[in-house]
Amino acid sequence: MLTVALIGPELFPIPPIRGGATELFIDRLAAHLTRYRPVIIGPADPELPLAETRGQVDYRRVYLNSWQQWLYRRYRHLLPLYDRRVAGLIRQLAPDLLHVHNRPLLALNLKTWFPRLPVLLHMHNIYSILGKRERPAPHTPIPVDAFLACSNFVLDQERQRLGTGARAYYVMYNGVDPAAFAPWWERAEETHAVRKQHGLDKEPVVLFAGKIRESKGVGLLLAAMHRVWEKLPQAALALVGGTEFGRGRIHRETPFFREFREEVARAPGRVILTGFVPHDSMARTYLLGDVFVAPSQKAEGMPMVLLEASACGLPLIATRLGGIPEVVRAGTNGLLLDSPNDPEELAEKILALLRDPSLCRSLGGRGRQLIEERFSWQHIAQEQEAVYNEVLTRTLGGGPGI
Repeated sequence: MLTVALIGPELFPIPPIRGGATELFIDRLAAHLTRYRPVIIGPADPELPLAETRGQVDYRRVYLNSWQQWLYRRYRHLLPLYDRRVAGLIRQLAPDLLHVHNRPLLALNLKTWFPRLPVLLHMHNIYSILGKRERPAPHTPIPVDAFLACSNFVLDQERQRLGTGARAYYVMYNGVDPAAFAPWWERAEETHAVRKQHGLDKEPVVLFAGKIRESKGVGLLLAAMHRVWEKLPQAALALVGGTEFGRGRIHRETPFFREFREEVARAPGRVILTGFVPHDSMARTYLLGDVFVAPSQKAEGMPMVLLEASACGLPLIATRLGGIPEVVRAGTNGLLLDSPNDPEELAEKILALLRDPSLCRSLGGRGRQLIEERFSWQHIAQEQEAVYNEVLTRTLGGGPGI
Protein backbone atom coordinates (compact mmCIF):
# COMPACT_ATOMS: atom_id res chain seq x y z
CA MET A 1 0.00 0.00 0.00
CA LEU A 2 1.35 3.43 -0.93
CA THR A 3 1.92 6.03 1.78
CA VAL A 4 0.72 9.62 1.72
CA ALA A 5 2.12 12.22 4.12
CA LEU A 6 -0.57 14.71 5.13
CA ILE A 7 1.34 17.80 6.27
CA GLY A 8 -0.34 20.47 8.38
CA PRO A 9 0.60 24.07 9.16
CA GLU A 10 2.83 24.87 12.12
CA LEU A 11 0.09 26.48 14.23
CA PHE A 12 -2.23 23.85 15.72
CA PRO A 13 -1.80 20.15 16.55
CA ILE A 14 -3.54 17.26 14.84
CA PRO A 15 -5.98 15.84 15.98
CA PRO A 16 -7.52 19.32 16.39
CA ILE A 17 -7.56 19.48 20.20
CA ARG A 18 -6.96 23.26 19.94
CA GLY A 19 -9.42 23.80 17.08
CA GLY A 20 -8.78 24.51 13.43
CA ALA A 21 -10.79 23.49 10.34
CA THR A 22 -7.68 22.62 8.30
CA GLU A 23 -6.45 20.34 11.08
CA LEU A 24 -9.88 18.73 11.28
CA PHE A 25 -9.88 18.08 7.53
CA ILE A 26 -6.46 16.39 7.70
CA ASP A 27 -7.41 14.22 10.67
CA ARG A 28 -10.78 13.09 9.31
CA LEU A 29 -9.53 12.52 5.77
CA ALA A 30 -6.70 10.32 7.05
CA ALA A 31 -9.12 8.22 9.11
CA HIS A 32 -11.24 7.47 6.02
CA LEU A 33 -8.54 6.63 3.48
CA THR A 34 -8.68 2.96 2.42
CA ARG A 35 -6.23 2.65 -0.48
CA TYR A 36 -3.38 4.74 0.95
CA ARG A 37 -1.57 4.48 4.27
CA PRO A 38 -1.74 7.91 5.90
CA VAL A 39 0.90 9.51 8.07
CA ILE A 40 0.12 12.93 9.51
CA ILE A 41 2.90 15.46 10.14
CA GLY A 42 2.11 18.52 12.25
CA PRO A 43 3.35 20.61 15.18
CA ALA A 44 3.97 19.22 18.65
CA ASP A 45 1.72 19.89 21.63
CA PRO A 46 2.31 19.28 25.36
CA GLU A 47 -0.73 17.00 25.52
CA LEU A 48 0.35 14.79 22.61
CA PRO A 49 3.37 12.48 22.10
CA LEU A 50 5.82 13.19 19.31
CA ALA A 51 4.88 9.88 17.66
CA GLU A 52 1.79 7.71 18.00
CA THR A 53 -0.67 5.59 16.05
CA ARG A 54 -4.44 5.95 16.30
CA GLY A 55 -6.37 3.37 14.33
CA GLN A 56 -4.87 3.28 10.84
CA VAL A 57 -3.21 6.70 11.14
CA ASP A 58 0.38 7.36 12.16
CA TYR A 59 1.13 10.77 13.67
CA ARG A 60 4.55 12.43 13.70
CA ARG A 61 4.93 15.81 15.39
CA VAL A 62 7.56 18.51 14.97
CA TYR A 63 8.87 20.13 18.14
CA LEU A 64 10.09 23.72 18.12
CA ASN A 65 10.86 25.50 21.38
CA SER A 66 9.35 28.94 22.00
CA TRP A 67 12.44 30.74 20.66
CA GLN A 68 12.46 28.65 17.50
CA GLN A 69 8.74 29.25 17.02
CA TRP A 70 9.29 33.00 17.28
CA LEU A 71 12.16 32.88 14.79
CA TYR A 72 10.11 30.80 12.37
CA ARG A 73 7.06 33.04 12.54
CA ARG A 74 9.15 36.17 11.99
CA TYR A 75 11.87 34.95 9.61
CA ARG A 76 10.45 31.85 7.94
CA HIS A 77 11.81 32.89 4.54
CA LEU A 78 15.36 32.89 5.97
CA LEU A 79 14.97 30.26 8.70
CA PRO A 80 12.49 27.60 7.55
CA LEU A 81 12.88 25.65 10.80
CA TYR A 82 9.53 23.86 10.70
CA ASP A 83 9.98 23.03 7.01
CA ARG A 84 13.38 21.45 7.64
CA ARG A 85 12.06 19.34 10.55
CA VAL A 86 9.22 18.19 8.31
CA ALA A 87 11.76 17.31 5.62
CA GLY A 88 13.71 15.24 8.16
CA LEU A 89 10.59 13.22 8.96
CA ILE A 90 9.91 12.73 5.25
CA ARG A 91 13.38 11.25 4.80
CA GLN A 92 12.70 8.83 7.66
CA LEU A 93 9.20 7.85 6.56
CA ALA A 94 9.82 7.72 2.78
CA PRO A 95 6.21 8.42 1.70
CA ASP A 96 5.11 8.09 -1.92
CA LEU A 97 3.50 11.53 -2.12
CA LEU A 98 3.18 14.70 -0.05
CA HIS A 99 -0.13 16.47 0.62
CA VAL A 100 0.64 19.93 2.03
CA HIS A 101 -2.19 21.98 3.55
CA ASN A 102 -2.50 25.78 3.56
CA ARG A 103 1.23 26.49 3.41
CA PRO A 104 2.42 27.43 -0.12
CA LEU A 105 5.97 28.27 1.02
CA LEU A 106 6.26 24.88 2.72
CA ALA A 107 5.04 23.17 -0.47
CA LEU A 108 7.59 25.15 -2.49
CA ASN A 109 10.43 24.15 -0.17
CA LEU A 110 9.45 20.49 -0.12
CA LYS A 111 9.19 20.35 -3.91
CA THR A 112 12.63 21.95 -4.13
CA TRP A 113 14.16 19.50 -1.66
CA PHE A 114 12.29 16.41 -2.96
CA PRO A 115 11.91 17.05 -6.71
CA ARG A 116 11.03 13.45 -7.50
CA LEU A 117 8.22 13.21 -4.95
CA PRO A 118 4.72 14.28 -6.06
CA VAL A 119 3.62 17.30 -4.00
CA LEU A 120 0.03 18.49 -3.68
CA LEU A 121 -0.76 21.96 -2.30
CA HIS A 122 -4.24 22.14 -0.76
CA MET A 123 -5.60 25.60 0.09
CA HIS A 124 -8.46 25.94 2.58
CA ASN A 125 -8.65 29.72 2.21
CA ILE A 126 -7.39 32.47 -0.07
CA TYR A 127 -4.10 34.36 -0.33
CA SER A 128 -5.29 37.44 1.57
CA ILE A 129 -6.27 35.37 4.64
CA LEU A 130 -2.77 33.92 4.98
CA GLY A 131 -0.42 35.72 7.36
CA LYS A 132 1.84 38.17 5.59
CA ARG A 133 4.92 35.97 6.26
CA GLU A 134 3.11 32.88 4.95
CA ARG A 135 2.57 34.37 1.49
CA PRO A 136 4.94 33.88 -1.44
CA ALA A 137 5.96 37.00 -3.33
CA PRO A 138 3.38 37.88 -6.00
CA HIS A 139 3.55 35.72 -9.15
CA THR A 140 5.90 33.19 -7.53
CA PRO A 141 5.53 29.89 -9.41
CA ILE A 142 4.97 26.94 -7.06
CA PRO A 143 5.70 23.90 -9.24
CA VAL A 144 3.51 21.41 -7.39
CA ASP A 145 2.04 18.38 -9.11
CA ALA A 146 -1.50 19.38 -8.13
CA PHE A 147 -3.23 22.40 -6.65
CA LEU A 148 -6.35 21.62 -4.60
CA ALA A 149 -8.93 24.10 -3.30
CA CYS A 150 -11.74 23.64 -0.78
CA SER A 151 -14.25 25.29 -3.13
CA ASN A 152 -14.64 26.54 -6.68
CA PHE A 153 -14.41 30.05 -5.23
CA VAL A 154 -10.92 29.42 -3.81
CA LEU A 155 -9.79 27.73 -7.01
CA ASP A 156 -11.01 30.65 -9.14
CA GLN A 157 -9.25 33.13 -6.83
CA GLU A 158 -5.95 31.27 -6.63
CA ARG A 159 -5.49 29.46 -9.93
CA GLN A 160 -3.35 32.31 -11.27
CA ARG A 161 -1.89 33.29 -7.91
CA LEU A 162 -0.97 30.51 -5.45
CA GLY A 163 -1.75 27.96 -8.16
CA THR A 164 0.78 29.38 -10.59
CA GLY A 165 3.10 26.58 -11.64
CA ALA A 166 0.78 23.67 -10.74
CA ARG A 167 0.40 20.82 -13.20
CA ALA A 168 -3.24 20.12 -12.38
CA TYR A 169 -6.15 21.66 -10.48
CA TYR A 170 -8.92 20.13 -8.37
CA VAL A 171 -11.73 21.15 -6.03
CA MET A 172 -11.84 19.03 -2.87
CA TYR A 173 -14.70 19.98 -0.58
CA ASN A 174 -14.68 19.69 3.19
CA GLY A 175 -16.62 16.84 4.74
CA VAL A 176 -18.57 15.74 7.78
CA ASP A 177 -19.34 12.46 9.55
CA PRO A 178 -23.11 11.87 9.14
CA ALA A 179 -23.11 9.25 11.90
CA ALA A 180 -21.44 11.49 14.49
CA PHE A 181 -23.51 14.54 13.45
CA ALA A 182 -26.86 12.78 13.41
CA PRO A 183 -30.04 14.82 12.80
CA TRP A 184 -31.92 16.29 15.75
CA TRP A 185 -35.08 14.29 15.02
CA GLU A 186 -33.17 11.10 15.85
CA ARG A 187 -31.84 12.55 19.14
CA ALA A 188 -34.88 13.81 21.06
CA GLU A 189 -33.63 12.89 24.53
CA GLU A 190 -30.16 14.27 23.88
CA THR A 191 -31.64 17.49 22.49
CA HIS A 192 -33.73 17.97 25.62
CA ALA A 193 -30.69 17.33 27.85
CA VAL A 194 -28.44 19.77 25.96
CA ARG A 195 -31.05 22.51 26.02
CA LYS A 196 -31.76 21.96 29.70
CA GLN A 197 -28.04 22.26 30.41
CA HIS A 198 -28.18 25.82 29.03
CA GLY A 199 -31.46 26.74 30.69
CA LEU A 200 -33.50 26.31 27.52
CA ASP A 201 -36.75 24.46 26.96
CA LYS A 202 -38.91 24.84 23.87
CA GLU A 203 -38.17 28.47 22.99
CA PRO A 204 -36.89 29.03 19.43
CA VAL A 205 -33.10 29.28 19.30
CA VAL A 206 -30.89 30.92 16.68
CA LEU A 207 -27.45 29.28 16.69
CA PHE A 208 -24.06 30.60 15.58
CA ALA A 209 -20.77 28.66 15.80
CA GLY A 210 -17.36 30.10 15.00
CA LYS A 211 -14.88 32.66 16.22
CA ILE A 212 -16.45 35.63 17.99
CA ARG A 213 -15.07 38.22 15.60
CA GLU A 214 -16.45 41.13 13.66
CA SER A 215 -15.55 39.44 10.37
CA LYS A 216 -17.78 36.49 11.29
CA GLY A 217 -20.79 38.78 11.46
CA VAL A 218 -21.71 38.31 15.13
CA GLY A 219 -22.31 42.06 15.51
CA LEU A 220 -24.69 41.96 12.55
CA LEU A 221 -26.44 38.93 14.04
CA LEU A 222 -26.95 40.63 17.38
CA ALA A 223 -28.37 43.70 15.62
CA ALA A 224 -30.74 41.45 13.67
CA MET A 225 -31.83 39.71 16.88
CA HIS A 226 -32.94 43.06 18.32
CA ARG A 227 -35.50 43.14 15.50
CA VAL A 228 -36.39 39.48 16.04
CA TRP A 229 -37.03 40.08 19.75
CA GLU A 230 -39.53 42.80 18.87
CA LYS A 231 -41.67 40.12 17.19
CA LEU A 232 -40.59 36.99 19.10
CA PRO A 233 -39.39 38.08 22.55
CA GLN A 234 -39.10 34.46 23.70
CA ALA A 235 -36.42 33.67 21.07
CA ALA A 236 -32.86 33.00 22.23
CA LEU A 237 -29.48 33.46 20.59
CA ALA A 238 -26.69 30.93 21.24
CA LEU A 239 -23.17 31.98 20.25
CA VAL A 240 -20.73 29.07 20.28
CA GLY A 241 -17.00 29.77 20.11
CA GLY A 242 -14.10 31.76 21.47
CA THR A 243 -12.06 34.56 20.00
CA GLU A 244 -9.06 32.39 19.02
CA PHE A 245 -7.84 28.83 18.56
CA GLY A 246 -4.68 27.34 20.01
CA ARG A 247 -3.03 26.58 23.32
CA GLY A 248 -3.46 29.40 25.80
CA ARG A 249 -5.48 31.45 23.30
CA ILE A 250 -9.07 30.20 23.53
CA HIS A 251 -9.92 32.59 26.39
CA ARG A 252 -8.10 35.57 24.90
CA GLU A 253 -10.11 38.78 25.06
CA THR A 254 -9.94 41.07 22.08
CA PRO A 255 -11.09 44.71 22.03
CA PHE A 256 -13.97 43.68 19.78
CA PHE A 257 -15.06 40.92 22.16
CA ARG A 258 -15.02 43.20 25.19
CA GLU A 259 -17.24 45.71 23.42
CA PHE A 260 -19.45 42.96 22.01
CA ARG A 261 -19.93 41.39 25.44
CA GLU A 262 -21.13 44.75 26.75
CA GLU A 263 -23.66 44.90 23.92
CA VAL A 264 -24.80 41.38 24.79
CA ALA A 265 -25.33 42.44 28.42
CA ARG A 266 -27.69 45.18 27.21
CA ALA A 267 -29.63 42.93 24.83
CA PRO A 268 -33.39 42.78 25.43
CA GLY A 269 -33.49 39.02 24.84
CA ARG A 270 -31.68 35.87 25.96
CA VAL A 271 -28.10 35.45 24.69
CA ILE A 272 -25.92 32.46 25.54
CA LEU A 273 -22.13 32.73 25.15
CA THR A 274 -20.67 29.24 25.47
CA GLY A 275 -17.00 30.06 24.86
CA PHE A 276 -14.73 27.67 22.98
CA VAL A 277 -16.18 24.19 22.50
CA PRO A 278 -13.85 21.31 21.49
CA HIS A 279 -14.76 19.72 18.21
CA ASP A 280 -15.61 16.36 19.76
CA SER A 281 -18.41 18.12 21.67
CA MET A 282 -19.82 20.03 18.71
CA ALA A 283 -22.25 17.33 17.55
CA ARG A 284 -24.19 17.81 20.80
CA THR A 285 -23.88 21.59 20.67
CA TYR A 286 -25.73 21.87 17.35
CA LEU A 287 -28.78 20.44 19.14
CA LEU A 288 -29.20 23.82 20.85
CA GLY A 289 -30.46 25.44 17.66
CA ASP A 290 -33.59 25.55 15.54
CA VAL A 291 -31.90 27.69 12.88
CA PHE A 292 -28.18 28.02 12.11
CA VAL A 293 -26.89 31.42 11.00
CA ALA A 294 -23.47 32.12 9.45
CA PRO A 295 -23.45 35.84 8.57
CA SER A 296 -19.79 36.01 7.55
CA GLN A 297 -18.64 39.44 6.41
CA LYS A 298 -15.71 38.18 4.38
CA ALA A 299 -15.30 35.67 1.58
CA GLU A 300 -14.48 32.28 3.11
CA GLY A 301 -13.48 29.09 1.36
CA MET A 302 -16.07 26.69 2.79
CA PRO A 303 -16.97 26.92 6.49
CA MET A 304 -17.02 23.47 8.07
CA VAL A 305 -19.73 24.55 10.51
CA LEU A 306 -22.25 24.82 7.67
CA LEU A 307 -21.75 21.16 6.79
CA GLU A 308 -21.98 20.06 10.42
CA ALA A 309 -25.11 22.10 11.13
CA SER A 310 -26.76 20.79 7.98
CA ALA A 311 -25.87 17.21 8.93
CA CYS A 312 -27.69 17.82 12.22
CA GLY A 313 -30.79 18.82 10.28
CA LEU A 314 -30.69 22.58 10.86
CA PRO A 315 -31.85 25.00 8.15
CA LEU A 316 -29.10 27.45 7.23
CA ILE A 317 -29.00 31.21 6.76
CA ALA A 318 -25.76 32.62 5.36
CA THR A 319 -24.26 35.41 3.32
CA ARG A 320 -23.74 35.01 -0.41
CA LEU A 321 -19.94 35.32 -0.15
CA GLY A 322 -16.97 33.17 -1.14
CA GLY A 323 -17.62 29.43 -1.27
CA ILE A 324 -20.70 29.60 0.97
CA PRO A 325 -23.25 29.34 -1.90
CA GLU A 326 -21.59 26.07 -2.92
CA VAL A 327 -22.96 24.43 0.24
CA VAL A 328 -25.91 26.68 1.17
CA ARG A 329 -28.37 26.24 -1.68
CA ALA A 330 -31.18 28.76 -1.49
CA GLY A 331 -34.55 27.07 -1.12
CA THR A 332 -32.97 23.63 -0.80
CA ASN A 333 -31.17 23.54 2.54
CA GLY A 334 -31.34 27.18 3.61
CA LEU A 335 -31.61 30.83 2.73
CA LEU A 336 -28.97 33.23 1.37
CA LEU A 337 -28.76 36.93 2.15
CA ASP A 338 -28.80 39.31 -0.80
CA SER A 339 -27.13 42.02 1.31
CA PRO A 340 -24.36 40.63 3.54
CA ASN A 341 -24.50 43.47 6.08
CA ASP A 342 -28.22 44.26 6.33
CA PRO A 343 -29.62 43.38 9.80
CA GLU A 344 -33.18 43.97 8.56
CA GLU A 345 -32.92 41.31 5.88
CA LEU A 346 -31.23 38.89 8.26
CA ALA A 347 -33.99 39.43 10.85
CA GLU A 348 -36.67 38.85 8.20
CA LYS A 349 -35.12 35.52 7.17
CA ILE A 350 -34.67 34.39 10.78
CA LEU A 351 -38.33 35.21 11.53
CA ALA A 352 -39.48 33.47 8.34
CA LEU A 353 -37.91 30.23 9.55
CA LEU A 354 -38.75 30.48 13.25
CA ARG A 355 -42.41 31.11 12.38
CA ASP A 356 -42.61 28.15 10.00
CA PRO A 357 -41.49 24.85 11.61
CA SER A 358 -42.57 22.88 8.53
CA LEU A 359 -40.24 24.96 6.33
CA CYS A 360 -37.42 24.45 8.84
CA ARG A 361 -38.00 20.70 8.78
CA SER A 362 -38.15 20.64 4.97
CA LEU A 363 -34.92 22.61 4.53
CA GLY A 364 -33.21 20.67 7.30
CA GLY A 365 -34.27 17.34 5.83
CA ARG A 366 -33.03 18.17 2.35
CA GLY A 367 -29.82 19.49 3.85
CA ARG A 368 -29.26 16.24 5.69
CA GLN A 369 -29.86 14.31 2.47
CA LEU A 370 -27.35 16.49 0.61
CA ILE A 371 -24.73 15.79 3.29
CA GLU A 372 -25.24 12.04 3.01
CA GLU A 373 -25.03 12.11 -0.78
CA ARG A 374 -22.21 14.58 -1.33
CA PHE A 375 -20.28 15.63 1.77
CA SER A 376 -19.65 12.54 3.90
CA TRP A 377 -16.01 11.91 4.78
CA GLN A 378 -16.26 8.53 3.06
CA HIS A 379 -17.25 10.26 -0.18
CA ILE A 380 -14.55 12.94 0.19
CA ALA A 381 -11.88 10.31 0.90
CA GLN A 382 -12.82 8.38 -2.24
CA GLU A 383 -12.50 11.55 -4.31
CA GLN A 384 -9.18 12.36 -2.68
CA GLU A 385 -7.79 8.91 -3.41
CA ALA A 386 -8.83 9.30 -7.04
CA VAL A 387 -6.78 12.52 -7.15
CA TYR A 388 -3.79 10.74 -5.61
CA ASN A 389 -4.10 8.05 -8.30
CA GLU A 390 -4.20 10.63 -11.10
CA VAL A 391 -1.23 12.54 -9.73
CA LEU A 392 0.88 9.41 -9.34
CA THR A 393 -0.08 8.12 -12.79
CA ARG A 394 0.73 11.45 -14.39
CA THR A 395 4.02 11.74 -12.49
CA LEU A 396 5.15 8.25 -13.37
CA GLY A 397 3.86 8.42 -16.93
CA GLY A 398 4.78 12.04 -17.62
CA GLY A 399 1.33 12.87 -19.00
CA PRO A 400 -0.13 16.37 -19.19
CA GLY A 401 -2.09 18.01 -16.39
CA ILE A 402 -5.78 18.87 -16.62
